[in-house]
Amino acid sequence: MNQSLHRLNRYWYRVIGFLALCALAGCAITRPIDAGDPSPRLSECPPLPNCVSTEASTSLHRVSPFELIVSADDAWPVVKRAVAAMPRTTIVVERPGYLFAKCHSAVFHFVDYLEVLSMPEKGTLAVRSSSLLGISDLGVNYFRVNRLREELKKQGVIK
Repeated sequence: MNQSLHRLNRYWYRVIGFLALCALAGCAITRPIDAGDPSPRLSECPPLPNCVSTEASTSLHRVSPFELIVSADDAWPVVKRAVAAMPRTTIVVERPGYLFAKCHSAVFHFVDYLEVLSMPEKGTLAVRSSSLLGISDLGVNYFRVNRLREELKKQGVIK
């Protein structure tokens, strides 16, 4: 009896630990890049399937880069207009070469964050879209990034 009780306790400790990890990772808040950062980078995605990024180190979160075919200076106004035109999206922070936007889901108004960082030295745009809460986003962030990619292709900004 004592051994089976011990196994049951270990099981519940694992379940509670897993749920705590999910809650903490799901509540990881993306903050805008600091204006004074000498080498800005987008944040890494949390260990949950609710984030995609061109800069991600894991295949679960990685999307292919946005390769510029025009100069970063010429591309930036088009990028801003494309993000501002996305449904239920508001640009919260905008600086030269960087923007941070909040996107709201249609039904429950969940908040997602979208970031775009111009990397002229690489000839790319770094893009990250992440949910504020939850474990899964049902692919919403992936589709958002791909809609942005298609719009920028259509505008002649990226490959």
